[in-house]
Amino acid sequence: MIVLTLQQVKLNRLWLSLIILLCFGTANYCQAELSEKNWPLIKEAFFNQRSINSTDLIQISAPLGAENAGQVPVTLNVRNQAKDAIKSIYIFIDANPIPLASTYQFPRYFNQLTLETRVRLDSDSTVRVIAETQSGALLMATVRINAGGGCAGVVSEDEATVRASAGAIKFQFNSPYKLHETASASLYIKHPMYTGLQTDAKTKQIKPAFYVKNIDVKFDGLTVMQMQFGVGTSENPYVKFKFDLPAGLIKQPVHSVEISTQDNEGNVIVRQFS
Repeated sequence: MIVLTLQQVKLNRLWLSLIILLCFGTANYCQAELSEKNWPLIKEAFFNQRSINSTDLIQISAPLGAENAGQVPVTLNVRNQAKDAIKSIYIFIDANPIPLASTYQFPRYFNQLTLETRVRLDSDSTVRVIAETQSGALLMATVRINAGGGCAGVVSEDEATVRASAGAIKFQFNSPYKLHETASASLYIKHPMYTGLQTDAKTKQIKPAFYVKNIDVKFDGLTVMQMQFGVGTSENPYVKFKFDLPAGLIKQPVHSVEISTQDNEGNVIVRQFS
């Protein structure tokens, strides 16, 4: 897990490197080419000199051309390994102003994972899914998506109205939910996920960033998944997942689910579902 202060330092290094790239790049580079040049800087900022290897444990499904750059569907199918299991999954979008869109952490072992979510793309980009194992090894799969304008734009919603409903949580188990075996569920959070790059239609000023930052999912008091969202996650975050239940829950049905969220302003919401 990345410590916040360390992440801030890394982001500062990343921004400096990207500014240098933008200033000294020639005008002939198209946005897609510039996106590809971002990756070495992103890799250095987040992972320093650690090696990252391609893997067939992760399969990514996404549209080549997205109809809505602010709501781009991405599906991950992850096959875990018994030795040196995957503990974290990161989604990076090379061309986004803040490349790390989201992080998913799994405190307990799973065999298979299917995860669906939605992301924002500021322009055509390579999307990278990086898995970190228990030993710290990094494994990567990539996909190319053509889209643009999902991180900026104009916001016209009334601020008070938006904040009044921000953070509402919906959760449900889905079929195939296999008792004692497989958890299949959908999580929906109503939230504007302001990026800090959008313009307020009324004031013509930059809208301050306001987004869900941390999510903790507990089954019967046992944490099964933790998520960290960035501004590359779409408005009204949606996550649909299917994976093996933790060993401690296999012999009994799940009686209660607790979802807790925290936004970048420190507001915490906790909901219980049974």
